[in-house]
Amino acid sequence: MGKHLNPLEKEFLVKKYKSNPTIKLSEFCQANDISDTAMRKWIKQYDECGIEGLARADAEIKEILPEGIDRTEEAYKKEILKLRIENERLKKNYTVRTNEAGEQEYVRLKPKNSK
Repeated sequence: MGKHLNPLEKEFLVKKYKSNPTIKLSEFCQANDISDTAMRKWIKQYDECGIEGLARADAEIKEILPEGIDRTEEAYKKEILKLRIENERLKKNYTVRTNEAGEQEYVRLKPKNSK
């Protein structure tokens, strides 16, 4: 293959290959017009470092994730917890609104049925 693939394209191919355990690596590579050695290298890089491992060392874009995103496992856990709480509030028809004083308050989206 004459062109370089970006990390997202490489990740797509790695995940596609891993999702089908019945296909041989050589057949997969031939069908996608990539070399076996490149694919093995991408799989190893992806297993070790995730999508950031697939970025070329000489590429202009060294960071895959946007600026300001904390990459620690603790930050991901905290974000998941925040989203779960928000999801539960929405299920119970609550939303968060900022009042005139700048404080956050929880308000019902729909009034309770009095029946």
